[in-house]
Amino acid sequence: MKTVLMAGHAPAQNRAWCEELLGDGRWDVMEPVQSFAQARVLLHRHNPDLLIAELRLLDGTVLDMIRVLRLGLGYLRTQILVVARGEGDPLLLDALQEGADSFYDPSDASAEPLAAHARDTLAGSADIAPWIARHLLDHFDSRLGATSLVKNPIDELINPLALTPDERLLLRQLAIGRPLSEVARYEKVGPRVLSAKVRAIYRKMQWDLRAGNLTLQAA
Repeated sequence: MKTVLMAGHAPAQNRAWCEELLGDGRWDVMEPVQSFAQARVLLHRHNPDLLIAELRLLDGTVLDMIRVLRLGLGYLRTQILVVARGEGDPLLLDALQEGADSFYDPSDASAEPLAAHARDTLAGSADIAPWIARHLLDHFDSRLGATSLVKNPIDELINPLALTPDERLLLRQLAIGRPLSEVARYEKVGPRVLSAKVRAIYRKMQWDLRAGNLTLQAA
């Protein structure tokens, strides 16, 4: 049974989500917390499989926890599912850039329940929205433009932090609003195949940003 820690600023909502996960029957649900300080103690002590955290907590944002897990405490196995309400929250983009694995939007009527998102996250999948796909394209296009004057274009094709042609095509389809499930049907693959590809693109963005920061520091 997988262990999950819930971190959110509203106790009633925390309890509701914990009850949903318990009802799913596949989770060992820890006592929920409301702050980064409380969560950090439990992350140290218990090393849960999954952290489900709202973007904003009582003492700050989820970014602090992501940095602890991805940079300060790299030995922890915990994956991160952030809860974002509504489209276009810039803090969601920040969370994905810092190292969040996926997100769940409870205001999206078409979204699967939280328990399904939790299972998919641990299985290596990730959710995406059209505005996020557009940002990813902008990020990698700007990176390509910045390096094209000093690098051979062939180098970009073999660069592990650059988009592959298939990844770029996927993002273009998602950016114009095509549902991932529709793209999967057209390509005759399972939706999880493409959601795993989305997860891989997030990782490329995260590592690319870290590599850029290291280059700037070295300079």
